[in-house]
Formats: sequence, structure tokens, C-alpha cells
Amino acid sequence: MSHALLTLDPGLICRAKSALRVAERSIHVWAFNLLAPVACLEQCRETLCRTEAARAERFVHARSRDDFVVAHGVLRQLLGRYTGTAPANLSFSSGPNGKPVLDMRSQNGRFVSFNMTHSQGRALLAVSDGREVGIDLEKIKPHVKALSIARRYFASAERAAIEHAPQPLQARVFFRYWVAKEALLKGQGLGLRFPIDEFEVRFDTRKVRARIRTCKPSRLSADWTVRMLPVESGWAGALAARGTRWVLRLQNKAGAPE
Repeated sequence: MSHALLTLDPGLICRAKSALRVAERSIHVWAFNLLAPVACLEQCRETLCRTEAARAERFVHARSRDDFVVAHGVLRQLLGRYTGTAPANLSFSSGPNGKPVLDMRSQNGRFVSFNMTHSQGRALLAVSDGREVGIDLEKIKPHVKALSIARRYFASAERAAIEHAPQPLQARVFFRYWVAKEALLKGQGLGLRFPIDEFEVRFDTRKVRARIRTCKPSRLSADWTVRMLPVESGWAGALAARGTRWVLRLQNKAGAPE
């Protein structure tokens, strides 16, 4: 398996038809661009349901509208290959806090969980064997007010890690914690309305894996693991999943899984 997560051309994903399967205790992660060839953009648009098409039309800017169409169209293409269902026939519902889930009738007995994120022309998708997952991606902004935001919203140990980092690296450390927290909240279907200073992300010495410590009785479950993703330079990406006994599989080919 490659040690870097490659950002794929959505056109290649749209053309691929081979069946996909995620093994037990594995999580597949895909990365793809949202700038798509015209044929891929139209193919994605044709697979959207009425609700998704209506949401796309509400975007004022064409670039934002096309990004939404490609993100959700590629999501349907890939989930269709995992479940053996035509992309346009997939049906989704929402959990209690709005987290999208794939309806059972769409899965043909191949139960999978997923989570997607997209930001500034890039997207990440996680697909598991049913294990709950969350994923997040952010472009690192060098001039973000890392310390002032951390002092207001982060746990004390997280704030200290940012404060003790060399000034040129503080933004990178800040976004490492930010995407880890966001992936965890998305995985549990909570979102950023949840107080993010009520839990602490504890990274290992390599700053690649992390466990969660809840600071007070909370709706947040602590039995999750976070894994930082080897995304391209200038970005930060994180995957969160319940438990510790799972394996990350980077999907660096549009066709058969790695």
C-alpha cells in the first residue's frame, strides 16, 4: 500500500465500473479533485436525486454548484460499486443530528458506512464495513489566529501543544487538532455545535494516531481512534473510527481497491 494518499481525477472514478469490497475491520479512504471533465460532471448530475439537485441549484456561484454536483455524484458512483446498486438508485437518510447514512434497501445485503468531506476543490471519502466513521479535510491557512482560537475552544493540553510549537509550525499543529476534532464529531454525528473543549485529542509521539479523553460526563463516546491522513502538502486530513482494531486502506487507483 502506498504511504501517500493520491488525489484522483473524478473522471477516472466515473469511468471505472469494477466492483468494490471493503474487508472486515478495514476502512477505505478516497481522495479526489472536484474539478471534473464535462462528461463526468454531467454523469454526476444525472445520478443526483431531486433533493440533491435542488440543493445544487441554490448555489449562487457556478464553481460551488459544480463542486457539490461532483462531490455527491462521485460519492454515488463509489457507493454504487461497493453495494452493487446503480448510483441513481441509492437512497440516503439522516441520523438524529443530520449525519447522512445509506438506507438498508440500497445496500443489497452489503452493509457499509461512509462519511465525506470536501473543501476548496478537494474531497475525501471514507467507506467502512459498517463501523461508524468520520472524516475531515482542511487547507492549512498559515495566518490563522491559531493561539487565540485554541485558547478559546481547545482543551488545555491541546492549547499547550500549539503554544510550544515553533511559530512557523503553529498553524500546522492547530489544523492537526482541528481536523481530528472535526472528524471525531462528524463520526459521532454531533457537529461543531458540540463544545470541543469538553474532549481532548491525545496524539502518539509520531503525531499520526490519537485517542480521545472526555473531560466530563458527555454525550461523546471516548472509544474512538483518530488517524491523520497522508494528504498532499499544505492540507490536513483526519479519519476517526470507533474502536482500535481497524486498518486504513488508501485507495490510490480508480479501479480495483488497493
